[in-house]
Amino acid sequence: MNLPRLLHLFIVSIFCITPVISFAGESENQLLQQGNEAYSRKAYDQAIARYEELTDRAGFSASVLFNLANSYAQTGKIGLAVLNYERALRLDPGDSDISGNLELVRKESGLFAGEFSGAERFFRILELNRWTQLILLGLILFTLFRLVGLRYRFSGKVGGVIASACLLLLCLGVAGTVYRSRHFNPAVVIAPDARMLISPFASAASIGAIQEGRLVFPEKEHGDFAYVTDETRRKGWIPRNSIVPVID
Repeated sequence: MNLPRLLHLFIVSIFCITPVISFAGESENQLLQQGNEAYSRKAYDQAIARYEELTDRAGFSASVLFNLANSYAQTGKIGLAVLNYERALRLDPGDSDISGNLELVRKESGLFAGEFSGAERFFRILELNRWTQLILLGLILFTLFRLVGLRYRFSGKVGGVIASACLLLLCLGVAGTVYRSRHFNPAVVIAPDARMLISPFASAASIGAIQEGRLVFPEKEHGDFAYVTDETRRKGWIPRNSIVPVID
């Protein structure tokens, strides 16, 4: 096949593909608009259906997940509301509307976390990405210090203070990153009648009920059950179909 023929086929294919892409974009915009209109009419189940279809087609976005979470909250499905707020925050950690609505839903549902130690409260000041940035900042500052030291001489005291400060930033960044990474992907209880069990069997004795919307941190699995620690530090087994990880 000669070059002009190949060029002709390429141009034709571009013109054929472009309308398909355009149509897909228009279809997604229509779904978003339909979801927003349904929400404004308080037709929350219809809004949920549109937003879910949109995420299936186009993937997750913070704004759509936020709208989806709001819709679930309005229908009383607290677990799915918390799940989608948490997913939205992973995509846009600094959005005050998302974090504010999540905090409100948790407060109204009585989803209070246990008391944190002083160290835990400190490491919760920043999100995971900020702690990793602190590591990078410490490395950059230490590198600059060493490069400048090749040209200018620092006194032993000044050099020691600067090196110690860089080392402190690195240590804090690493510690914060380790702490946050361990808690970065919790699961959310979505079942309204979930219970924690002492062993991974349906007939096992119950430790107690666990609220819908509660965050749990899976540690291991056995059959259809997961061994988890919840926000109040209770440990036990829970059916895997009762929880959904934030990052799936």
